[in-house]
Amino acid sequence: MSGAYDALTAAPRVALSAADIKSGLTASLIAAAADRGGPVVRTDIPLGPDAGPCICLLGAQAAEMALGPQRDAFSSALGWRPIIGLGFGQALLNVDEPSHARQRRLVAPAFTTEFINHYVDRIVAYADATIRPWRDGAIVDAYLAMRRLAFCVVGATIAGLPEAAIDPAYRALCVILDGYDFETESRDDFLARAATAREELLSILRDVVIERRRRPAAEARSLLDVLLDRSAQGEPELGDEAIVGYLAILLIAGHDTGATMYGRALYLLALMPEIAAPLATELANAGWTAARPLGVADLDRLPLLERFMLEVGRLYPPLINLPRVMARDLEFAGYRLAAGSRVAIAIAASHRLPAVHRDPERFDPSRYDDPDADRRMRPFLMLTFAGGGRMCLGMRFAQIEFKAIVARVISALRLSPCESGIIAHAGFWSARPAAPLRMHTQSR
Repeated sequence: MSGAYDALTAAPRVALSAADIKSGLTASLIAAAADRGGPVVRTDIPLGPDAGPCICLLGAQAAEMALGPQRDAFSSALGWRPIIGLGFGQALLNVDEPSHARQRRLVAPAFTTEFINHYVDRIVAYADATIRPWRDGAIVDAYLAMRRLAFCVVGATIAGLPEAAIDPAYRALCVILDGYDFETESRDDFLARAATAREELLSILRDVVIERRRRPAAEARSLLDVLLDRSAQGEPELGDEAIVGYLAILLIAGHDTGATMYGRALYLLALMPEIAAPLATELANAGWTAARPLGVADLDRLPLLERFMLEVGRLYPPLINLPRVMARDLEFAGYRLAAGSRVAIAIAASHRLPAVHRDPERFDPSRYDDPDADRRMRPFLMLTFAGGGRMCLGMRFAQIEFKAIVARVISALRLSPCESGIIAHAGFWSARPAAPLRMHTQSR
């Protein structure tokens, strides 16, 4: 360790301004710096509650280290704390080993194939209800529409919320996650407003937990049921507040992934009819009709749809960087990652490394049908859903939802953008479109 240079002072530095982050340049600038100088890059986060020095780690080797055997050195609890705070509890996303492994085993039954198969009809019903009003012609913000849809679906299925709780929970969460405009509102005013909304959300979830304890489900069909049924697994019973924490973190993470990926997918289809048309043809050739939509197994066999999903996740991942703080000193690529240092596992920048992907800034689903595609799909090269011991448990659920939504939209509607050009994928940690993803919809 003594021969290693301190990454915070010696690694190649990339300057990031607030304008760069808001313009969606974060990943491209970090990837360019790594392409020139190696997999360790330093920067300064220019805004937000964790503004200051940050080490960015790129590439499969770095991801495998941070998400695999050495993940105990990379604190997720400390990494997420400035971003989501402690007010939602600690569950899976923002806990470290060995608690993470125990929690993962506890909740895993809610993400099995058996459970997910029971969710499919609800996914389809919510998707159909969302796009039905679009058939007569509409102008839709794809991000906002998919954000609401993703929340409703994850709330009604995995979380197990009753219908009456979904809308008020969604409104409260939006207040918290939408942030504030520093030109029109003070940070103190926003924090007070967010604290009120957070308590509203937690109160809704507490009521749901209490009611389900009173009237248990006949058969476990959601994460809520699994958590309440710990005694059947020979485990100590969880208290209400602990269960509320699991549900809150699930709703935050689950709906954010969907909003970003599904919203961006629909907007890309509006921008790129040369991709939308072959997808619609593939569905029709597979036997899709309005009266007989394809099931999950059939959708999984459609190569163009699969490649489209992979490319959306590569170029527009829900997380631009995965936040961590070093729990202990570690050496990597000739640099010392000192305990206490803020670290970004650079997901979006790793997806833009030219050594892995040709013409990496171009959206091109056909890149997955060449002979090198398998090499680019090796573990830790594609980090859309993280990897290793921190792989997203909801990955399969998100993939099914993605395919069901895209298939329904593209088979029923013609999409066109309201504005020309790509809307930037903005942010440093979580991604947001830099402007509304507005599109025209019309029945085919």
